[in-house]
Amino acid sequence: MSFARSSTVGLPILLIAGCSLDGNIFPTWPPNFFDQSPALLGTFGVDERRIEVPDGADGEPFGITLFSPLSAVGARPTLVWVTGSNVQAYYHQSLHETLASWGYVVIVPDSRPLTFTDFNYHRRNVDLAKQAIQKAIDGELDVTVDRDRLAVGGYSIGGTMAAFVAAEEPRVGAIVFWAPTRAPFWTGVDPDELLPKVTQPAYYLLAELDNVEPPEGFPVELRTKMSQSEATEFVIPQGLHLYFQQPTGADSPADPESDLTRFEQQEIAIERTRAWLDGVF
Repeated sequence: MSFARSSTVGLPILLIAGCSLDGNIFPTWPPNFFDQSPALLGTFGVDERRIEVPDGADGEPFGITLFSPLSAVGARPTLVWVTGSNVQAYYHQSLHETLASWGYVVIVPDSRPLTFTDFNYHRRNVDLAKQAIQKAIDGELDVTVDRDRLAVGGYSIGGTMAAFVAAEEPRVGAIVFWAPTRAPFWTGVDPDELLPKVTQPAYYLLAELDNVEPPEGFPVELRTKMSQSEATEFVIPQGLHLYFQQPTGADSPADPESDLTRFEQQEIAIERTRAWLDGVF
């Protein structure tokens, strides 16, 4: 298996005590790559590239991180991974690399920094994800996307924004949620308007010991509002909310004790995500 990781992982940042604040509400944690893949890899080598887009949908430049299978022939099933709250593409590096090794294209548009002064934050990120989808379909990312096998997904607040994307983008055929959460208030979008419009099947990967958004909390509300969406759920025993991401900087002594390791939870989440997408597509 060969990987070609890009050397640039986002905009320049100021590191403070091991993380970047840069005026944002949430810090940006540095990469924490595993020494080996937590999930079974496929037969394709993986290429990782950064694409800079000068004309973002919100009027500002943004970047796209692209993971693609080397030497793959024909149109590829594609996952657009929506991020939020300063989550970076490398927070889910193993998911992206694993899917690409099995022939998927994974597209991760940058999210805007979450600040107190951005009153259109969620709308901007939704529009950037939709723009990334359009660019992929138009061939501007130098990958061949199978329009009949196009999914969106995300972790935490990014998962909920992925649902907003699906509500407005009928070409999306499936949604993957990793521990979806609500925002204290939504900026630029109306979930009560958008979520009932979602018709695509959705996979909910939740964590039993999630103390940020427990399985019996917002995920239930999300399924209720997305009543036209066929829901499949799996709760990872002993799983934690923060174990859905690879960087450890956000971990806290207040997190519940678990017999599960981050590596083990990543394996479960990635393997089940791939199996569900394979089944849908």
